[in-house]
Amino acid sequence: MDAPLTQLLNDSLAGNDAAAARAWSVVYPRVRDIAAAALRGESTAQSALGDLHPTGLVSEVFMRIGRSPPIRWDSRKHFFGAVSHACRQQLIDLARVRKALKRGGGEAPVPLTFVARSLPDRAAQAASSDERLDLSGALSALSREYPRAAEVSRLRYMESCDVALISEIVGVSLSTVEKDLAFARAWLRRWIERGG
Repeated sequence: MDAPLTQLLNDSLAGNDAAAARAWSVVYPRVRDIAAAALRGESTAQSALGDLHPTGLVSEVFMRIGRSPPIRWDSRKHFFGAVSHACRQQLIDLARVRKALKRGGGEAPVPLTFVARSLPDRAAQAASSDERLDLSGALSALSREYPRAAEVSRLRYMESCDVALISEIVGVSLSTVEKDLAFARAWLRRWIERGG
């Protein structure tokens, strides 16, 4: 299904309205799942995001992608990766705007509490104490060495995607996603113990 979908997406980029309608019907359910997962991942920041729903986020994501579309889509992974990235950026932008209006700006670090259950006691206490660790910074550090493990972790822990959806977005097997998650947890554990 990857080649036909990629062709539909590229035909719609070229202005083929029939291809655009068909591509929309094929990708919309999965894009809505990605948006819903991203919103679930933002549950602690719902006051900052207001009453945003997956359908509204999907619209915003497609407008964002439409403002600077690629010349062509290389694959299903390329498209869904762009959707995931646009979704994350849209949520970040919304949170920044609303937080700036409410509190005058600034952004609090995201804690690494998601790995607290699998960490040694000392690191788990640091992750759950006032020593809040910046998840975005940790994943950025991980991505410099292991980009796929960082992407898989971001999708799982920041956007609350399930393993099957991550497998589809990244284009790897379920077992590879699980191995990447286990590796990333171990890497992040060491990163926390070193103090970032």
